Amino acid sequence: MPQFLLILPALADLILLLQIWKENSIFKLNGRFCAPTSIIVPIRGLDPGLERNVESLKNQDFPCLFEIICVVDPDQPWLAERLKQLGVKVVITSASCSCSGKIRAQLSGLRESTNEVVVFADSDTLYPRNWLREMVGNLDRYTAVTTFSWPAPLRITWRNLIRAGFWTLGFESQASGGTFLWGGSMAFRRNFFDGEVIRELSREWCDDCTLTRIVKNRGGRIAFDGLAIPLNVYDERDLWRWSTRQVVTIVKYSSRGAKAFLVIGAFMLLYLVLFLLTLNPFYLSPHLLWILKNFSRSRHLGKYSYIPSIMSILGVYFGWIKLILDYRKREVLWRDRTYVL
Repeated sequence: MPQFLLILPALADLILLLQIWKENSIFKLNGRFCAPTSIIVPIRGLDPGLERNVESLKNQDFPCLFEIICVVDPDQPWLAERLKQLGVKVVITSASCSCSGKIRAQLSGLRESTNEVVVFADSDTLYPRNWLREMVGNLDRYTAVTTFSWPAPLRITWRNLIRAGFWTLGFESQASGGTFLWGGSMAFRRNFFDGEVIRELSREWCDDCTLTRIVKNRGGRIAFDGLAIPLNVYDERDLWRWSTRQVVTIVKYSSRGAKAFLVIGAFMLLYLVLFLLTLNPFYLSPHLLWILKNFSRSRHLGKYSYIPSIMSILGVYFGWIKLILDYRKREVLWRDRTYVL
């Protein structure tokens, strides 16, 4: 095997080391801005640990006034009653739009909120106590602030393990310092949601994709905070369909990122093939650094860091295969509803 091929994993190692260094330097914001805040949480169905997730929002270490607005659909009155028992404000979805159910719920929550800051959260996510402080604290310098969740499977199954590795890929969109909003943690000043933004959202399927595009088109700045990473709590029962939705969304709203990942996955496969042909462990060094990169991202999460970091390399191969298979698909199932993108 020609020795010059060793240049390929060496270049990959250098890129990964630079990425680790850069993320450690830009993901710490430590802002001090504070203002009355509304946390809007669209909820459909009963997520695992829903009560605990809502309680994590109620128990935020936040020095300013804040409220939690849970938005549910009118066909789930039992869910509304359950949430009221948790002591949060419950709003029934009422917005009219040609948009997804999640955006309809977000718009309904916006109608009922009056605070200076609006933060969107997800019902399947457990939030650390410093999360709201970190999200709001930097809105005096940025148009929007986001973070990304870390997978926290409820059981050790192959579906849950593969999803854990796949989910870590979401951090790759943040590698240059907050390039993409994540829907489960987005903070804005309320005046951002003018008539133009509301109209844009009212005809879209993906909330974070649309808001990311609007911020960038307006020349705004997105900050990514790595000090308040929430936990995505799940017990995956239909991995194939769930991952199809993720892939179809990426292809539609971030085609450049999808194409870039096709290249990354191909190179990772090449390194694996070269290792199998030569048994030279240096060809596996990008795989090891990929895992270490995810350990670095999640090191302050303790025991929650280990499984997703180790599985992240399997997530690369799974995500690459799914991207190839689903590249031209446009139909997805989300929260019991079918959407054609």
